[in-house]
Amino acid sequence: MQLNDVKIYVVTAENYDEFVEEFTAKNGELAYIAISIKDYENLSLNIAELRRYIEQQKQVIVYYEEAVKPEDVVSDASQ
Repeated sequence: MQLNDVKIYVVTAENYDEFVEEFTAKNGELAYIAISIKDYENLSLNIAELRRYIEQQKQVIVYYEEAVKPEDVVSDASQ
């Protein structure tokens, strides 16, 4: 799996003008996507839940891979 970097900028009334100047110089167009602090927390919790679910699924896969191995392979591994 190959993930791409995502940059998040925190813009306040105090740094707005500087942000707009630097952002447009670097990226060209300016667009806004707003998220509340509570929704950001929810996003973080959702990512943690996805990680937990993926780890759980990996454990289930390992369990079933071990369960379907022939007996001689299972006994050889325990020696």
